[in-house]
Amino acid sequence: MDTFTENMKSIPTNRIEALSDGVIAIIITVMIFDLKIQSLTKEEMVWEELMMLTPKFVSYALSFLSLSIMWVNHHQLFHQIRNTDGRLLWYNIHLLFWMSMVPFGTNFIGSNPFLWQASLVYGIIFFMNAQSFTLLRKYVVEKELLYEGISRKAHLRIRNKNRLAQGLYLLAGISAVFSVYISFMIFVIIPAMYFTPEKIIHQTAE
Repeated sequence: MDTFTENMKSIPTNRIEALSDGVIAIIITVMIFDLKIQSLTKEEMVWEELMMLTPKFVSYALSFLSLSIMWVNHHQLFHQIRNTDGRLLWYNIHLLFWMSMVPFGTNFIGSNPFLWQASLVYGIIFFMNAQSFTLLRKYVVEKELLYEGISRKAHLRIRNKNRLAQGLYLLAGISAVFSVYISFMIFVIIPAMYFTPEKIIHQTAE
């Protein structure tokens, strides 16, 4: 094993977590910038303006919830990883790239809630988020980067749930061609699947 590989394996996971936490915090902060009230000349216009912001607020809240759930699961996963390597860094960066696309999709669907193209783009972005998270977890399990005693079966079960989420996000995007309301319903259902993080069983030696 060469020196470069040895050095990559010595990288602590807290460096990846710190980068990820910072990027996710920026992503969530950027999204709120789309919720703006224009300069109003009459008091009567306040409620009308707030009502016009409703689609943007709903899309922001949904994306905020989805990103928060991803952060919780990301945090849980990296606390179970024993050591990292070069490929794991890039799998994580791949995930962060698609997470950074969420503000764009959120603004698109919030500004154009009845355009099927907006729901399609939103669905594709979250499909790629779910896929990149699945690839990250798959790599961690296959390369045995977890601490000894961590249940491998539990991670495989979570990976299967990630695959289900991928399919649902893709279905939501395609369904928008026929009805954006069906897409919205699916977009709401998916975060509910992850609201409580999966428990990982720590196996003990018999």
